[in-house]
Amino acid sequence: MRRRDVLIAGLAVVPSVMLGACAPHSGAQGSGSADVLRAATDLEPATFDWHQSTSSGTQLAAIQVLETLYSLDKTYTPVPQLASAMPTVSRDRLMYTIPLRKNVAFHGGDAMSADDVVASLQRWGRVSGTGQAMFEHVDRIRATSNSEVQITLSSPYDVVRVLAVPISAAAIMPAKVLKKLGDDPIDDVTQIVGTGPYKFTEWSKGQRYVLERFSDYRPARNGASGGLASARPATYKRVEVNFVTDATTRLQSTSSGQYDIGLKIPGALYNDLKNATNVSPNAVSPFYSSFLLLNTAQPPFGNPQVRRATALALDRKSLADTTYGMSTLYTLNGALYPHGMGPLSTQAGITSYSQDVGKAKSLLEESGYNGEPVRLVASKDVLEEYNASIAVEQQLQAVGFNVKIDVMDSASISDRVHKRTGWSIRITAFGVGYVLPSSHLLLNGHYPFEGWYGKDGAIKEKLAQWDTATSDEERSRVMDGIQTQFYQDVPAIKLNDYAMTVAVSHTVDFGDQSFYWPTWWSVRPQ
Repeated sequence: MRRRDVLIAGLAVVPSVMLGACAPHSGAQGSGSADVLRAATDLEPATFDWHQSTSSGTQLAAIQVLETLYSLDKTYTPVPQLASAMPTVSRDRLMYTIPLRKNVAFHGGDAMSADDVVASLQRWGRVSGTGQAMFEHVDRIRATSNSEVQITLSSPYDVVRVLAVPISAAAIMPAKVLKKLGDDPIDDVTQIVGTGPYKFTEWSKGQRYVLERFSDYRPARNGASGGLASARPATYKRVEVNFVTDATTRLQSTSSGQYDIGLKIPGALYNDLKNATNVSPNAVSPFYSSFLLLNTAQPPFGNPQVRRATALALDRKSLADTTYGMSTLYTLNGALYPHGMGPLSTQAGITSYSQDVGKAKSLLEESGYNGEPVRLVASKDVLEEYNASIAVEQQLQAVGFNVKIDVMDSASISDRVHKRTGWSIRITAFGVGYVLPSSHLLLNGHYPFEGWYGKDGAIKEKLAQWDTATSDEERSRVMDGIQTQFYQDVPAIKLNDYAMTVAVSHTVDFGDQSFYWPTWWSVRPQ
């Protein structure tokens, strides 16, 4: 399988600074008009090719530029975007006929056709983990007319929901561009041609990328008032997204007027942001879900009893306070998915979310654990994650684990956890966009290494039940079973859900954005 970027979350903890006396917003630096919106982020991906990458930086850029057949509204429900309606589905649920919107223009000026959709889905099925999982169920995709595509399956699959997953997404691009570029990651952003409100014009590596308003953008008439499905013509002619790795600098520069929006302001700076004169805090929540990932391929975590003891040893509130600093920035929730995500959100089967040190010690003793070393990999590059790792180390040692932290850089950790050996546990996080359960990295059988969890056994059977469900009520019952099985197997341990805090200049209206990633078309001059 092609190596892809993986979502590894964490925000840097930085020294507190005072911002109340910063200079007012300068129109010569920040925009304050409908001409230029300037943002600061620490997220620069290896590629902006949305088919290829699950990275946060790719998603933030791609949702502004590229579109999918179906997209998510503010309740995380799929609605038509480039499709003109929901598909017609055969009685045996093996044939999906998808009508396409007419008169949709690509950034290059060509009209979108069914051939473009077929070519895009086929490439996505080859290079995306999410697409590869769907194509295990696909017999054929063909254009039945210039404005209709038909997908024939070999076995049932939730086609609509997977086409709306905004991580390594089934983005639609021109067939002629894809034929020219092939399956390698697209390095030249000007060749990433979509149908969205903005288009790529520049990527200065290590510095910034630039988007320009697409004047011929036509939004879908899907009734969506929020989420990714509510795309509309952009107000700002130009969006500049600058790479600023230090959180203190992002906040100071936004407050002084150099930027209009500063993303990912950590909890250590929240009070300074709240008290600042020229900026206000905005929260995007839920943003990510934090987990303790266990290497079930090696001792001691090949033993499910050891994994249950680990879950019971952890004090989630103490860990969250250590990680985020303020209770307003996290939610203690043991579920796989955050609250408010329709049939995905359930409290069923949660049996080991509350700490029970006595029971953890008993289970560990009964498991036969004999002091094998537990290697907790962590990086000081992400100090909040590192601080939480120290707390996990202490809590596990308290019940009898022989835990040691292996400190390495973030890139080395990402490489390490793709292997079956060399690590035991790590703290990581996953975006909330995996709205098809079988696409979730914790359930898809491929992450962190092939066959880790989800490819066989009882969980595979329960995941397959989702694909034959015909209503959200039935999907809710299926999700109850998936989560109950997950808690019985304990391949990973849920810690919390957390928000992203955004510093927003008083010269712009950020809009009501409590969903996933900011959408620049929702931002307006104040």
